[in-house]
Amino acid sequence: MNFPNIVCPYDQNLLQRLKGYGIVVRVSGPSEIIQAAAASKASTRNNLLNVIVESREAMDAFKFQDEWLGIPLALFFPEMGKFRKLGEKLEQIRKLKAHIYLPAERDENLTSCRILSSLGITSCLAFSQDKAPNWDSLADLMTYAVFGSVAHAPLEPFAHIRGNYEAKQYADWGSVCFDNPRGYLHVDARGRVALSKDELAQGIFIADDIAKLKNPMDCPEYAERTNVRKRFFLEDHPCTRCEGWKVCLGNFMRDGKPVDGCREFCRELLVALEQKKQTQ
Repeated sequence: MNFPNIVCPYDQNLLQRLKGYGIVVRVSGPSEIIQAAAASKASTRNNLLNVIVESREAMDAFKFQDEWLGIPLALFFPEMGKFRKLGEKLEQIRKLKAHIYLPAERDENLTSCRILSSLGITSCLAFSQDKAPNWDSLADLMTYAVFGSVAHAPLEPFAHIRGNYEAKQYADWGSVCFDNPRGYLHVDARGRVALSKDELAQGIFIADDIAKLKNPMDCPEYAERTNVRKRFFLEDHPCTRCEGWKVCLGNFMRDGKPVDGCREFCRELLVALEQKKQTQ
Protein backbone atom coordinates (compact mmCIF):
# COMPACT_ATOMS: atom_id res chain seq x y z
CA MET A 1 0.00 0.00 0.00
CA ASN A 2 1.01 3.62 -0.41
CA PHE A 3 2.03 5.16 2.90
CA PRO A 4 -0.61 7.62 4.19
CA ASN A 5 0.13 11.31 4.23
CA ILE A 6 1.29 12.91 7.48
CA VAL A 7 -0.45 15.68 9.44
CA CYS A 8 2.03 17.23 11.83
CA PRO A 9 2.75 20.43 13.77
CA TYR A 10 5.19 22.99 12.46
CA ASP A 11 8.38 21.85 14.12
CA GLN A 12 11.63 22.19 12.18
CA ASN A 13 13.34 19.29 13.95
CA LEU A 14 10.42 17.01 13.18
CA LEU A 15 10.23 18.12 9.55
CA GLN A 16 13.91 17.34 9.09
CA ARG A 17 13.30 13.82 10.42
CA LEU A 18 10.45 13.13 8.01
CA LYS A 19 11.60 11.78 4.66
CA GLY A 20 9.56 11.02 1.58
CA TYR A 21 6.08 11.79 2.91
CA GLY A 22 3.17 13.88 1.77
CA ILE A 23 3.05 16.55 4.48
CA VAL A 24 0.17 18.56 5.94
CA VAL A 25 1.55 21.09 8.41
CA ARG A 26 -0.59 22.49 11.20
CA VAL A 27 0.59 25.94 12.32
CA SER A 28 -0.31 27.84 15.48
CA GLY A 29 -1.24 31.00 13.59
CA PRO A 30 -0.99 32.82 10.24
CA SER A 31 2.41 34.29 11.11
CA GLU A 32 3.93 30.80 10.71
CA ILE A 33 2.48 30.01 7.28
CA ILE A 34 5.43 31.13 5.15
CA GLN A 35 8.09 29.61 7.42
CA ALA A 36 6.21 26.33 7.76
CA ALA A 37 5.75 26.02 4.00
CA ALA A 38 9.43 26.78 3.38
CA ALA A 39 10.60 24.31 6.03
CA SER A 40 8.34 21.57 4.64
CA LYS A 41 9.56 22.08 1.10
CA ALA A 42 13.18 22.10 2.26
CA SER A 43 12.83 18.85 4.21
CA THR A 44 14.11 15.70 2.54
CA ARG A 45 11.96 14.45 -0.37
CA ASN A 46 8.74 15.55 1.32
CA ASN A 47 5.80 16.94 -0.64
CA LEU A 48 3.88 19.82 0.96
CA LEU A 49 0.16 19.14 0.53
CA ASN A 50 -1.41 21.72 2.84
CA VAL A 51 -0.79 24.22 5.59
CA ILE A 52 -3.62 24.13 8.15
CA VAL A 53 -4.58 27.23 10.09
CA GLU A 54 -7.30 27.01 12.74
CA SER A 55 -8.50 30.52 13.45
CA ARG A 56 -10.56 31.53 16.47
CA GLU A 57 -11.78 34.65 14.69
CA ALA A 58 -14.41 34.77 11.97
CA MET A 59 -13.35 34.65 8.34
CA ASP A 60 -14.31 38.30 7.77
CA ALA A 61 -11.75 39.42 10.42
CA PHE A 62 -8.91 37.25 9.11
CA LYS A 63 -6.03 39.11 7.42
CA PHE A 64 -5.24 37.32 4.15
CA GLN A 65 -1.76 37.95 2.72
CA ASP A 66 -0.67 38.10 -0.91
CA GLU A 67 2.65 36.56 0.21
CA TRP A 68 0.84 33.24 0.69
CA LEU A 69 0.25 32.89 -3.04
CA GLY A 70 1.30 29.40 -4.15
CA ILE A 71 0.99 27.89 -0.66
CA PRO A 72 -1.85 25.30 -0.41
CA LEU A 73 -3.97 26.56 2.47
CA ALA A 74 -6.68 24.84 4.53
CA LEU A 75 -8.21 27.56 6.68
CA PHE A 76 -10.62 26.60 9.48
CA PHE A 77 -12.94 29.30 10.83
CA PRO A 78 -15.80 29.17 13.35
CA GLU A 79 -17.96 31.22 10.95
CA MET A 80 -17.82 33.40 7.85
CA GLY A 81 -18.91 36.56 9.61
CA LYS A 82 -20.45 39.56 7.85
CA PHE A 83 -20.44 39.31 4.09
CA ARG A 84 -20.09 43.08 3.59
CA LYS A 85 -16.78 42.98 5.48
CA LEU A 86 -15.59 39.95 3.54
CA GLY A 87 -16.52 41.34 0.14
CA GLU A 88 -13.36 43.41 -0.31
CA LYS A 89 -11.21 40.31 0.32
CA LEU A 90 -12.93 37.95 -2.12
CA GLU A 91 -10.62 38.49 -5.07
CA GLN A 92 -7.58 37.98 -2.86
CA ILE A 93 -9.02 34.74 -1.42
CA ARG A 94 -9.77 33.43 -4.92
CA LYS A 95 -6.19 34.16 -6.01
CA LEU A 96 -4.82 32.31 -3.00
CA LYS A 97 -7.06 29.31 -3.85
CA ALA A 98 -7.48 28.69 -0.14
CA HIS A 99 -9.93 26.02 0.99
CA ILE A 100 -12.29 27.33 3.65
CA TYR A 101 -13.55 24.98 6.40
CA LEU A 102 -16.60 25.81 8.53
CA PRO A 103 -18.27 23.74 11.30
CA ALA A 104 -21.33 21.95 9.92
CA GLU A 105 -23.26 22.03 13.20
CA ARG A 106 -23.86 25.81 12.93
CA ASP A 107 -26.86 26.50 10.70
CA GLU A 108 -25.50 29.79 9.36
CA ASN A 109 -22.38 28.00 8.12
CA LEU A 110 -24.43 25.88 5.73
CA THR A 111 -25.62 29.08 4.10
CA SER A 112 -22.12 30.54 4.20
CA CYS A 113 -20.65 27.52 2.40
CA ARG A 114 -23.17 27.94 -0.39
CA ILE A 115 -22.34 31.64 -0.70
CA LEU A 116 -18.59 31.00 -0.79
CA SER A 117 -18.95 28.20 -3.33
CA SER A 118 -21.10 30.40 -5.57
CA LEU A 119 -18.34 33.03 -5.45
CA GLY A 120 -15.68 30.61 -6.65
CA ILE A 121 -14.18 29.75 -3.26
CA THR A 122 -13.86 26.08 -2.29
CA SER A 123 -15.78 25.51 0.92
CA CYS A 124 -15.69 22.47 3.16
CA LEU A 125 -17.99 21.38 5.98
CA ALA A 126 -16.20 20.10 9.07
CA PHE A 127 -18.45 17.67 10.96
CA SER A 128 -18.28 17.55 14.75
CA GLN A 129 -18.47 14.49 16.99
CA ASP A 130 -20.32 16.61 19.56
CA LYS A 131 -23.33 17.90 17.65
CA ALA A 132 -25.20 16.83 14.52
CA PRO A 133 -26.01 19.32 11.76
CA ASN A 134 -29.48 20.47 10.77
CA TRP A 135 -30.27 17.60 8.42
CA ASP A 136 -32.93 19.45 6.39
CA SER A 137 -30.59 22.39 5.74
CA LEU A 138 -27.75 20.00 4.96
CA ALA A 139 -29.96 18.18 2.44
CA ASP A 140 -30.75 21.50 0.74
CA LEU A 141 -27.04 22.28 0.53
CA MET A 142 -26.28 18.80 -0.79
CA THR A 143 -28.89 19.25 -3.53
CA TYR A 144 -27.24 22.52 -4.56
CA ALA A 145 -23.79 20.91 -4.56
CA VAL A 146 -24.88 17.90 -6.63
CA PHE A 147 -27.42 19.45 -9.01
CA GLY A 148 -26.55 23.17 -9.08
CA SER A 149 -26.67 24.26 -12.74
CA VAL A 150 -24.81 27.53 -12.18
CA ALA A 151 -21.02 27.18 -12.10
CA HIS A 152 -19.63 27.14 -8.57
CA ALA A 153 -16.49 26.09 -6.73
CA PRO A 154 -16.35 22.63 -5.10
CA LEU A 155 -18.48 22.28 -1.99
CA GLU A 156 -17.09 19.52 0.19
CA PRO A 157 -17.59 16.76 1.10
CA PHE A 158 -20.26 16.54 -1.61
CA ALA A 159 -17.91 17.28 -4.50
CA HIS A 160 -15.63 14.46 -3.35
CA ILE A 161 -18.53 12.03 -2.88
CA ARG A 162 -20.02 12.87 -6.28
CA GLY A 163 -16.65 12.55 -8.02
CA ASN A 164 -15.89 9.17 -6.45
CA TYR A 165 -19.33 7.62 -6.31
CA GLU A 166 -19.93 4.26 -7.94
CA ALA A 167 -23.07 2.24 -7.25
CA LYS A 168 -21.15 -0.91 -6.26
CA GLN A 169 -18.40 0.80 -4.30
CA TYR A 170 -18.04 2.67 -1.01
CA ALA A 171 -17.36 6.40 -0.83
CA ASP A 172 -15.20 7.34 2.15
CA TRP A 173 -14.89 11.12 2.38
CA GLY A 174 -13.11 11.48 5.72
CA SER A 175 -9.93 12.56 3.96
CA VAL A 176 -11.58 15.83 2.95
CA CYS A 177 -11.07 16.97 6.56
CA PHE A 178 -7.79 15.02 7.04
CA ASP A 179 -9.72 12.51 9.17
CA ASN A 180 -9.22 9.13 7.53
CA PRO A 181 -6.27 6.93 8.56
CA ARG A 182 -6.11 5.42 5.08
CA GLY A 183 -5.26 8.88 3.82
CA TYR A 184 -3.68 10.65 6.79
CA LEU A 185 -1.80 9.75 9.95
CA HIS A 186 -1.39 12.35 12.70
CA VAL A 187 2.06 12.86 14.19
CA ASP A 188 3.11 14.94 17.19
CA ALA A 189 6.37 16.88 17.58
CA ARG A 190 8.08 13.78 19.02
CA GLY A 191 7.14 11.69 15.99
CA ARG A 192 4.48 9.60 17.76
CA VAL A 193 1.70 8.40 15.48
CA ALA A 194 -2.09 8.57 16.01
CA LEU A 195 -4.99 7.61 13.76
CA SER A 196 -6.86 10.90 14.12
CA LYS A 197 -6.53 14.44 15.43
CA ASP A 198 -8.78 13.60 18.40
CA GLU A 199 -6.72 10.55 19.36
CA LEU A 200 -3.53 12.58 19.02
CA ALA A 201 -4.95 15.08 21.52
CA GLN A 202 -5.91 12.22 23.86
CA GLY A 203 -2.45 10.66 23.65
CA ILE A 204 -3.68 7.49 21.92
CA PHE A 205 -0.80 6.37 19.68
CA ILE A 206 -0.25 3.36 17.44
CA ALA A 207 3.52 3.90 17.18
CA ASP A 208 6.15 5.75 19.20
CA ASP A 209 8.13 6.86 16.16
CA ILE A 210 6.94 7.46 12.60
CA ALA A 211 10.36 6.37 11.31
CA LYS A 212 9.77 2.86 12.67
CA LEU A 213 6.35 2.49 11.04
CA LYS A 214 7.50 1.13 7.68
CA ASN A 215 4.20 -0.54 6.78
CA PRO A 216 1.12 0.63 8.73
CA MET A 217 -0.73 -2.59 7.86
CA ASP A 218 1.70 -4.43 10.14
CA CYS A 219 0.15 -2.51 13.04
CA PRO A 220 -3.01 -4.31 14.31
CA GLU A 221 -4.71 -1.06 15.37
CA TYR A 222 -4.20 0.46 11.95
CA ALA A 223 -5.35 -2.65 10.08
CA GLU A 224 -8.52 -2.87 12.17
CA ARG A 225 -9.46 0.79 11.96
CA THR A 226 -8.90 1.07 8.22
CA ASN A 227 -11.02 -1.97 7.40
CA VAL A 228 -14.24 -0.13 8.21
CA ARG A 229 -16.52 -2.60 6.45
CA LYS A 230 -15.15 -5.64 8.27
CA ARG A 231 -15.19 -3.97 11.67
CA PHE A 232 -18.77 -2.70 11.38
CA PHE A 233 -20.18 -5.92 9.92
CA LEU A 234 -18.50 -8.12 12.53
CA GLU A 235 -20.09 -5.94 15.21
CA ASP A 236 -23.46 -6.15 13.42
CA HIS A 237 -23.55 -2.38 13.79
CA PRO A 238 -26.94 -0.77 12.99
CA CYS A 239 -25.25 1.52 10.45
CA THR A 240 -24.57 -1.47 8.19
CA ARG A 241 -28.32 -2.00 7.78
CA CYS A 242 -28.78 1.50 6.40
CA GLU A 243 -29.00 1.80 2.61
CA GLY A 244 -26.95 4.99 2.88
CA TRP A 245 -24.03 3.11 4.45
CA LYS A 246 -21.95 3.22 1.26
CA VAL A 247 -21.85 7.04 1.29
CA CYS A 248 -21.50 7.41 5.07
CA LEU A 249 -19.35 4.55 6.41
CA GLY A 250 -20.12 5.73 9.92
CA ASN A 251 -18.86 9.28 9.40
CA PHE A 252 -22.12 10.70 10.75
CA MET A 253 -22.11 8.65 13.95
CA ARG A 254 -21.94 10.27 17.37
CA ASP A 255 -20.52 8.28 20.29
CA GLY A 256 -20.42 5.19 18.09
CA LYS A 257 -24.14 5.31 17.29
CA PRO A 258 -26.28 6.62 14.42
CA VAL A 259 -28.14 9.83 15.23
CA ASP A 260 -31.68 10.94 14.42
CA GLY A 261 -31.84 12.18 10.86
CA CYS A 262 -28.64 10.75 9.43
CA ARG A 263 -30.35 7.72 7.84
CA GLU A 264 -32.88 9.88 5.99
CA PHE A 265 -30.17 12.28 4.86
CA CYS A 266 -27.98 9.49 3.49
CA ARG A 267 -30.94 8.06 1.60
CA GLU A 268 -31.50 11.46 -0.02
CA LEU A 269 -27.81 11.69 -0.86
CA LEU A 270 -27.85 8.27 -2.50
CA VAL A 271 -30.91 9.13 -4.58
CA ALA A 272 -29.32 12.40 -5.68
CA LEU A 273 -26.10 10.67 -6.70
CA GLU A 274 -27.97 8.07 -8.74
CA GLN A 275 -30.06 10.72 -10.45
CA LYS A 276 -27.00 12.80 -11.23
CA LYS A 277 -25.21 9.77 -12.64
CA GLN A 278 -28.12 9.01 -14.98
CA THR A 279 -28.03 12.53 -16.43
CA GLN A 280 -24.30 12.53 -17.18
